Amino acid sequence: MSGLRLLVLCSLCVAVMCGPVIMPNMDEFVSFVQSEAMTGSGGLNVSSLGINGGANKESKLVFGDGSYALVLRGDSGDFEIRHNNQRSFVVTKEGDVQILGQLHARGAVRVDGVLNYKGVDQWLLAESEDFSGGASGWSNDSISSCGLESKKMLGGYPKFAAGEVHKTYTGLPPHTSVRIKANYHFIDEWSGETAYAKIDHRIAWTDSFELSSVKAGVNICGASTPEGRFSSPVDIVMPHTCVEGEPCSLTLSFGSTLTLSPTEASWGVSDLMIYVR
Repeated sequence: MSGLRLLVLCSLCVAVMCGPVIMPNMDEFVSFVQSEAMTGSGGLNVSSLGINGGANKESKLVFGDGSYALVLRGDSGDFEIRHNNQRSFVVTKEGDVQILGQLHARGAVRVDGVLNYKGVDQWLLAESEDFSGGASGWSNDSISSCGLESKKMLGGYPKFAAGEVHKTYTGLPPHTSVRIKANYHFIDEWSGETAYAKIDHRIAWTDSFELSSVKAGVNICGASTPEGRFSSPVDIVMPHTCVEGEPCSLTLSFGSTLTLSPTEASWGVSDLMIYVR
């Protein structure tokens, strides 16, 4: 054992047996808990370190000149990262995280639960389909292109006309509201018929189109009839509850009241997104 460690240990033994003693300036010594590899680096190797300030008192670990500190509050049980004694990052006793200041992220940010901004829960994108890889799960999985070949839609010319198509989504996150966004496409000779969307088999959105009301259109796809209103935005917000730990499903349907064949008038849906909060 080195002379330095022997001196420290002997001093501790004297303190235990004889009571308090005056120790030399420890800044001149290397801590006896350092390993040989750590000597001279000012580091500390321990397998576990407990800091407990006592009941209703802060437990604090301070770094450097005191500008930064890790703090466990005794009154609330919150864990805090402080900068100049101001809270910057807080994990509450319940596990909620609060960031007090600007948050800069490089790379992807993944949110698996509720995102709350200034006390308001934000919409969480739960499902999205652009149909570029098909239309799995839909009662009719036909897809087509209109305009750009790379731009796909569910249905389209000459796939969908009368009737409706539906899909049931499962495994959605817990929520109390749902928002459906999509584009509904009116293709060829619509004569005032109605387009609609349903949530859980209830009508939630409608629109209609009369080609004769349009002075001039552009033939984007389908038959020779021009499209007078090629795209109509669907944006539905309505109550819909799913409780954590219980089975959750949502059935979404799109349809029309067309009576013509799909080579005369048709429709499709693109860029479908389902949000919850």
